[in-house]
Amino acid sequence: MKTILVMTLLCTFAFAAPVLAALTDTDLDKIRLILQEEIKPIKTDIVTLKTDGAIVKTEVTHLKETVNNGFGDVQQDFDNIQKNFDRQNNIIIACIGIPLAILAIGATIWGILANKRSRKDEILEKQIETLTQEIEMLKQQRIVNP
Repeated sequence: MKTILVMTLLCTFAFAAPVLAALTDTDLDKIRLILQEEIKPIKTDIVTLKTDGAIVKTEVTHLKETVNNGFGDVQQDFDNIQKNFDRQNNIIIACIGIPLAILAIGATIWGILANKRSRKDEILEKQIETLTQEIEMLKQQRIVNP
């Protein structure tokens, strides 16, 4: 029973496979017609895009011409603006740099003076130490020789 069932299935697939896979000329013609109908709107869109692109190109060239012809002093204006920025930068640098220079000079002078004071303090401390040692020595001599 199983073998008969398997044999019938194999036979049906063997006969049905070539029949389903073959395309006739009418099928190919139908496919071509469908593709042509689908391509027609795409072709019209491409043509409109080309014309729009050409229009945009002409408008851009027209704008370039008007900019080049109508704004001849633009470079001079840019140069003037650049000069103004340079002046402003110099003013800003001066406003920041001068106080910083004053602070740096003041800090340097203060450091030098503080260092001198500390040297004086060291000298005074040494003198105090020597004097205290001499006093101690004198006290000991007095204690020993009353």
